[in-house]
Amino acid sequence: MNTRTLATLAAAALAATAFALEPEDREAIRPKGPADTPVLLIGDSMMRILGIQSEKAFKKAGIEPVAAFSSLGSGLVRSSVFNWSKKIDELFDEHKPKTVFVALGTNDRQALELPDGSIVPYQDAAKWREGYSALVGGVMDQCLAREAELVVWLVPPDMKDAANQEHAQLIADIVVKEALKENRKGKVQVLDLAQILSVKPGTYSQYKMDPATGGPLSVRDPDGVHLSVDGAKLVARALIRQYFKKK
Repeated sequence: MNTRTLATLAAAALAATAFALEPEDREAIRPKGPADTPVLLIGDSMMRILGIQSEKAFKKAGIEPVAAFSSLGSGLVRSSVFNWSKKIDELFDEHKPKTVFVALGTNDRQALELPDGSIVPYQDAAKWREGYSALVGGVMDQCLAREAELVVWLVPPDMKDAANQEHAQLIADIVVKEALKENRKGKVQVLDLAQILSVKPGTYSQYKMDPATGGPLSVRDPDGVHLSVDGAKLVARALIRQYFKKK
């Protein structure tokens, strides 16, 4: 099963027959609105520009309070380098969010550190996936335990480099499967950024059509990984459109 296509279900863009998911499963990861405030956006370097543009766009739309936090180069695989679990608790104490947008995983194409201190090489695909799935599920459950009413995981967009694209597809598949677990259905949803940033999801796009002018709009950074300012603005508007009532 193509993992990127599986994640695309979260954007409600595929036909119902595309995959052997039950209707309630599709509904569990389908974008819904309205969500509630306060809003918190957290993530690695993929969230840096997106967080800045989302704060501006949300406030302009009357969706407040909203706060964003990003940690460049961070991820879930090395808690000894950056402890996301601890940081999430700190952010919940400060902001008490009801809706949380998460963008984590892009930097995690590396060995995984297990709770007992042992290291799982990225090349050990089965064991790495098992360990990483537990980390993703842990973030989801931590947010829900801290009384978030909705957690939306933004899976990575299509990547220019083949190895990065394969990793993005892996992360998308893990996130969707964790979101579909019974205790998270309807509370954790998934949005595939490829639906917003790629002309054809599954294939990297540097440009999209500017909805205002009809001309080309560069939506990705030249590194082929991160978002441009214009790309971040597109995503921010999509979040407002899909998850919140128009003010």
